[in-house]
Amino acid sequence: MISTDTDTTNLEQIRPVFPFTAIVGQDEMKLALILNVIDPKIGGVMIMGDRGTGKSTTVRALVDLLPEIESIEDDPFNSDPHDLELMSKEVREKIQKKESLSIIKKKFRW
Repeated sequence: MISTDTDTTNLEQIRPVFPFTAIVGQDEMKLALILNVIDPKIGGVMIMGDRGTGKSTTVRALVDLLPEIESIEDDPFNSDPHDLELMSKEVREKIQKKESLSIIKKKFRW
């Protein structure tokens, strides 16, 4: 019997990676995604298009390029431990109460 955790990890490692630089066209979408990576305060990008235009492929390819991020452990919003503007309300409340927060490094997931 194979555990579910192992299956998930193996699937993530096996998933073929399409290189971001190999995506032809879609220049506006790629620029919007790159700018959002550079400045997360933009707040996200809404990508719309017909089937088969490479929306998901482009996002997955960009995510594979990103480095590990520092985040507060068990925070569903991946709050930045060093920037109050990029923290969830719950994390800010813990800081105000002087509670200790555990910082972890993890691969960004889309």
